[in-house]
Amino acid sequence: MKASVLMITYNHQDYIAQAIKSILSQITNFDFELIISNDCSTDNSHEVISKVIESNNKSVKIKYFNHIKNLGIHENFKHVHSMATGEYMAICEGDDYWVDDCKLQKQIDFLDKYKDYSLCYTRFKTFYEKTKAFALDLNEEHFINNETAIEFNFKTLQKGWHIGNQTLVFRNSHFDYSVYLKYESVRDIHVLTHLLKNGKGKCLNFIGAVYRVHPSGIHSSATVYEGFKKGYECHKEIYLNNKGNQILKGRYLHSFQNFIRANIKEKKLLKAALLSVELFFLQMSVMSLLKNFRQILKIYS
Repeated sequence: MKASVLMITYNHQDYIAQAIKSILSQITNFDFELIISNDCSTDNSHEVISKVIESNNKSVKIKYFNHIKNLGIHENFKHVHSMATGEYMAICEGDDYWVDDCKLQKQIDFLDKYKDYSLCYTRFKTFYEKTKAFALDLNEEHFINNETAIEFNFKTLQKGWHIGNQTLVFRNSHFDYSVYLKYESVRDIHVLTHLLKNGKGKCLNFIGAVYRVHPSGIHSSATVYEGFKKGYECHKEIYLNNKGNQILKGRYLHSFQNFIRANIKEKKLLKAALLSVELFFLQMSVMSLLKNFRQILKIYS
């Protein structure tokens, strides 16, 4: 099989039909499969998925798994990936969707041509369900001269890349399956890190997909504090498994400082103080330590 599209879903009854149909509408000169892993949804997702599959008149092979026990994102992604047989993997979660019928063809044409690349992305839009408004990704600043494609690497990531995992296509042979054992929870940044260790990355300059923001979404429902905490935890474990990479260390230190600020803002002052001391011994910056303690004392007084 040339490509496998990995789709994990949980309680996406209002969005999953659009997600599936956007995959089935892809025009390719190769065979590909769609693998859907429903993580024990408590809404009508199963019924919606079954109905779409029954009405499918495309040649795309669909593998559908309806779990009777909730696995969680990490195990669900691990499961759907383990069921894939494709040379290439593409990702589209059940509340996102693709908007270019040639998206998969364009990306795999690129990866077929350039064997030293592990992955490629495309541009994307965000759709805000509450306001029904679209917004272009934040990567325009990287396409200074309207390039057709630009390099995506650790340095690009460090500059502040707006990741659109719903556009990702990667070479399965370049993916390190030990990632599932090394980390507590595999997220976008874990996948990226290990793919970039085994090859280069590229972002193609066309809109390939839409990322949907809705009240029940994982990132949408998380508080700002939880977001900073998760970012800190992710970058910490990635750095600890890749200590030789200074860019990953820089991202870890940056997320560390952001989490300290989040604790100060939430008036978790003892935790902020302890984290500040820990950060000092990592980067040996007296200035940063004093700045954090001034902020802590300001709130405390």
